[in-house]
Amino acid sequence: MKRSKILVLGCCLALVVFFGAVSLAGAEADPKVGQSVGIVKFKAPLTEDDAKYLGLAKAAPFSLTDVKAPYVLVEQFNTSCPHCMAQAPVMDKLYALVQNDAALKGKLKFIGAGQGNEETQLKMWKAFHKVPFPLVPDPDGSFGKALNFSPYPVTVVLDKTGKVLFVNIGAFDNADEVLAQIKKVVK
Repeated sequence: MKRSKILVLGCCLALVVFFGAVSLAGAEADPKVGQSVGIVKFKAPLTEDDAKYLGLAKAAPFSLTDVKAPYVLVEQFNTSCPHCMAQAPVMDKLYALVQNDAALKGKLKFIGAGQGNEETQLKMWKAFHKVPFPLVPDPDGSFGKALNFSPYPVTVVLDKTGKVLFVNIGAFDNADEVLAQIKKVVK
């Protein structure tokens, strides 16, 4: 009797170790500079003006290569995330800083990817936070899947091939510091 309890306990322990190892093997790793997200596809931007800013003919689904700039900053966020809410005015300031920098303005375009969000939620977010750059719905988290990272907010700068050149995980509160870091990679 005692032997069978020890055997059952040993088997249970082995299963716990096995399933723990399997779950860790599939865990998300933090995005890193140098990794590739590939040629990401996005849903249509909310407005025709947003499409025009990105260099698109119309507000329709598009890929990273369709954006008329050598670099794209993508902020992955969610409209119910308190950290994303706190970061919204800082992202707006970062966008303004880039728009006022003659060397960066034409080279770096912004996209906010609303992970798990539909168009209606993003329209409310854009109006409430006065977001000046394009937002795209990402209801199925496709950008997070390409990045292999679903937490938010996360901000990345990508080149046209989808290579990550800059990454910031979590909210940041100083747009000037982030701009200085971005200027090191956007040439």
